[in-house]
Amino acid sequence: MSHMIVAGATGLIGSHIAQQLNDPQQQVTLLSRRKMSPPYAHQQINVDYFTTGQLPASTSSQDTVFCALGTTIKKAGSKSAFEQVDLTLVVELATAAKAAGFQKFVVVSSLGVKPDTTNFYLATKAKMEAALTDLGFASLVIVRPSLLLGERAEFRMGERFAEIVATLLSPIFKGKLARYRPVQAADVAKAMIHLATQKTGPVTVVESESIRLLAAQ
Repeated sequence: MSHMIVAGATGLIGSHIAQQLNDPQQQVTLLSRRKMSPPYAHQQINVDYFTTGQLPASTSSQDTVFCALGTTIKKAGSKSAFEQVDLTLVVELATAAKAAGFQKFVVVSSLGVKPDTTNFYLATKAKMEAALTDLGFASLVIVRPSLLLGERAEFRMGERFAEIVATLLSPIFKGKLARYRPVQAADVAKAMIHLATQKTGPVTVVESESIRLLAAQ
C-alpha cells in the first residue's frame, strides 16, 4: 500500500487531489493549516509549519507528497507573508519529506517561472523550484499551470473577472499561445496524480498544455 500525503488540502488544487485520491490501495493523509470542511474520509492533520520528523516514514518508492500550498500577496497581506507560504513552508515540507524517506515530490508552481524574472510572484516560485531541486529527490515533479479555473472556497473579484475574460478569449490561444490557455484545477489535480504513478526523472517540469493532455488520459 502506498502512502499519499497532500499539503494544502483545503486549497483549490489540493481539495481536488483529496477528492480524486480514492484508490483503496493508497493510504492518504491530508495536511492543512485550517480545518477541512466538509471533512474527507482520509486522515487529516492540521499543521502550521513543517519540521523534520513530523511526517510518517516512507516505506515504498510509490509513496508521494503532493504540495499544493499557495496564497496570494493580497490575501497574505505582504510580500514577506506571501513568501513565508509559497517558499518557506514549501521548502520546509520538502525537507521533512526528504528526511522521512519520500522519493517523489509533486509540487504546484506557476507558468512563466524563470530565474531572471523581475516579477516578485514568479521570482518566489523560481526560488522555490531551485530549493526543491537542490534537495535531490529521486523524482521531483513541478507542474506549472496557467490561470486556474474552478470554484474557490472564497470569492475573489479580481480572479473571477480574469477567469471570465480568459475563458471568453480561450479560442485565440492557439499555436505558441496555447500554453497560456486557462486550465481547470480539477485537471491539474488529475495530472498530478497521474504523474505520481508514472516513472519520472530527477526533475520533471509539466506546463498547462501537457497538464491538459495528461488529465485526458
